[in-house]
Amino acid sequence: MARTKSATSQIINLNMFRSIAGLVNDTDAWLSSVDERESVFERMRDDGRIESLIQDRKTKVLQMYGTLTPSGNSRLDKACDRLLPFNTFYKLNNILLNAVPFGIAACEILWKFSGGFYIPYGFVPIPRTALSFPYDESLAFGTPVITSQNIPLDDKLKFIVHRNDDGELSRWGRPTLRAAYVFWKFKRLGVRFWAQAAEIVGAPSILAIFDARTEAEATKTAQSLTAALRGWESGSSGALGNVREVQVVSSQINDFNTIVECCNTEIAYALTAQSLSTNEAQYGTRAQSDTHTQTYNEIIRGDAYALQQSDQQLVDAFTALNFPGETPPSYDIDSSDFAGWDVIRDAVDRGIPVSLSALYKKIHLPKPSDGKDAFVKPQQGFGFSDDARDDFFFKK
Repeated sequence: MARTKSATSQIINLNMFRSIAGLVNDTDAWLSSVDERESVFERMRDDGRIESLIQDRKTKVLQMYGTLTPSGNSRLDKACDRLLPFNTFYKLNNILLNAVPFGIAACEILWKFSGGFYIPYGFVPIPRTALSFPYDESLAFGTPVITSQNIPLDDKLKFIVHRNDDGELSRWGRPTLRAAYVFWKFKRLGVRFWAQAAEIVGAPSILAIFDARTEAEATKTAQSLTAALRGWESGSSGALGNVREVQVVSSQINDFNTIVECCNTEIAYALTAQSLSTNEAQYGTRAQSDTHTQTYNEIIRGDAYALQQSDQQLVDAFTALNFPGETPPSYDIDSSDFAGWDVIRDAVDRGIPVSLSALYKKIHLPKPSDGKDAFVKPQQGFGFSDDARDDFFFKK
């Protein structure tokens, strides 16, 4: 009964996080060096280029299907297939992939008891700014603690903590946005400068050319003409005496697009390790584009491989709650390229066995509800196949 109460109760209260400011962590030295606070990560995501690349990287991982390797316990395997569907992992991974931009992501698993099973029905994201790593000998290295409630996230049945690039045993992971900061800042300051410069040089200047006999007379006339010209507004008209010619002098600012494109390219390198598959290439070759696409795909696979370890924790928790003592199935995210429809059709035509369930999952073919719902193209009444046999006599 204690286990039931512990599993089905909600621990995290998001309302307590609203007043929490950024806490000192292992990125504090870097933040101090650039005179920023942790909120800079949220401001960076307001940049359309950065947000689109982060979302594209997350979306490509979220679209990958996961598979469960049977454990040998048929009842456990069937329960996992039925109660841990794609949508459950999608909701979980949508939270955990925030570790890509921010370095670390944590969430609480919400369980409910239904139909004789403990089922995960939701996940509560825990803000990065609510976590800390106080010195505590009773906690394993890298166990975060909810600062406001002093709750260690060490219960594997309730909490999942996912890090980005934790190969160096960094407790906070490595925020991908750190690598894009310099060029985001440069572009932001550049846009601000260009906006101010446009206000100065955007409006054309008026130049009045006149004749004067002495320098004193020229100075006096220039002052009076300047005062008169300052009072002119758009649509105004007037007359100037003793003026030989009036000219309009226009100014312009060049190379603004060059700076923005350069910053966007470097941001793409920081977030995706390449540029051609996410930027519009002007001089890139087909070979370069293929290489960059392959590089980007490797980044996506790396995100998927790291994520499936955290997804396995959900499978382990489900098994521990519902089938204590049993070995859980292994969860794998299929990040390999799936064959196109032309390849599959040729394989079927040549009698190579093809997984029907994979076709429904990967190609998203509409699966018939029963035999009556299935439509199969009828064979021709008469004709010849590729091997010159009469199809009419070999119909099944």
